[in-house]
Amino acid sequence: MGFTPWLYEATTQAQTDVYDYINSKGDIVAHHFQQGIPFNDASSFPNFSNYETNIQNEINNRINLTDNDKKIYLAIDSLNSARNDLTDFWGTSANQSRPSPWDNRSFDDSNVISAYTNFALELISRFNPEYFNYAPEISDLMLNDSTKFNKFKTFAQQVYNAIKGSYPNLKLMVSIALKEPGSANMQTVTSKFDEIKDYVDIVGISTYGYAFYGHANAGNPANLPSNWLSQIQTIAPNKPYGIVETGWIAENLSVPAYSLNVTSNEANQNEYLTKMFEESNKLDIETIIWFSSYDYDTLWTDTLGSDNLSKIWKDTGLFDENQSARSSATTWNNWFNKSKD
Repeated sequence: MGFTPWLYEATTQAQTDVYDYINSKGDIVAHHFQQGIPFNDASSFPNFSNYETNIQNEINNRINLTDNDKKIYLAIDSLNSARNDLTDFWGTSANQSRPSPWDNRSFDDSNVISAYTNFALELISRFNPEYFNYAPEISDLMLNDSTKFNKFKTFAQQVYNAIKGSYPNLKLMVSIALKEPGSANMQTVTSKFDEIKDYVDIVGISTYGYAFYGHANAGNPANLPSNWLSQIQTIAPNKPYGIVETGWIAENLSVPAYSLNVTSNEANQNEYLTKMFEESNKLDIETIIWFSSYDYDTLWTDTLGSDNLSKIWKDTGLFDENQSARSSATTWNNWFNKSKD
C-alpha cells in the first residue's frame, strides 16, 4: 500500500508534508516519471553525470526523500500524456517537443529503444524497484492508434528482454486503464493485450471509476459495475495484478471539455476506499497505489495553469485543500495497519 509523492503545491513545505505522510502511511512509494526521455543523453554510452542538471536533481531528490525501507514502484512513461504517440523529450526542462531526428522516430526505432532502455536501466540501478512499469496505460494507445501500437510491440519485446537480462528478478509491468466492462474498448484491449502478454510479468491497473466507466451517477461507488475491477481477469488472464493508480473524488467535479459532471463527497470517497480494498483482496492484488495523498488545488491553480486534464484528479486526496484529514485517511490507516499484522 502506498502513494505517489504528488505535491499539493510547489513548495518545500508541501514536499516535506507529502513525503512525511507517504513514508509513514505506506510500505511502497510510487515514482512515476512523466517528464519524457533524455533521448540525446541516453542514446549512446550514457553517463548520469552528463544528464541535464534538472534531471539529476529530480532523480536524486526523490531517492533522498524516500525512506530506505520502502519498496519502490518505478514507472517511466514511454507514451505521451495523450497516450497516442511516443513520449516527450526531457532536456533542460520537462515535456519538450522531441527535437530532430527524434521527432520522426517511433516505438520500433532502434535508437528509441536503446535510449529508453539505457535511461530505464540507469533509474532501476538507482531506485532498486520491486516493480518497473515501462508502459503506463498502454491500453489507451491500443485504442488511439493501432498502427503505433503495432510498432510498440517491437519496443515491448526488446525493452523487456534487455531489462530482464540485467535484472531477471525485477517484476516488469505495463498497465491497463480500466473503462466500462464489456465495452467495445475493453474488448479491443483484451485482444491486443494478448499480443504483448509474453513481455509482462505482472499487469498494472489504472482505475478511476468516477470518470471513465460511462455509467450514471458515477460519483457514488455503489453504482460501479459489479466487475469494475475483476474484468482485469478477462483482459489479462493468468497474470498477477497490482493497482498502480487509483483514487476517488471527495468533491463535485465539472470538466465541460470532457463532458464530465460528477457529484461526489467525502463519504463516497471513503466508501470507494473500502470497496477497493475488499475487491482487491478477492483478486489477490499485490499492491495498491493511491495517486494523490493531498488535494492539490493550489498546485492546479498556480503551477498547472488550471488545466482541464489534471482537474480530474484534483480532489482525490485523503487530505483536503486545507491539509485537513478526511475520513478516508482513517480508513486507509486501518487497512494499512491490518496489512502489517
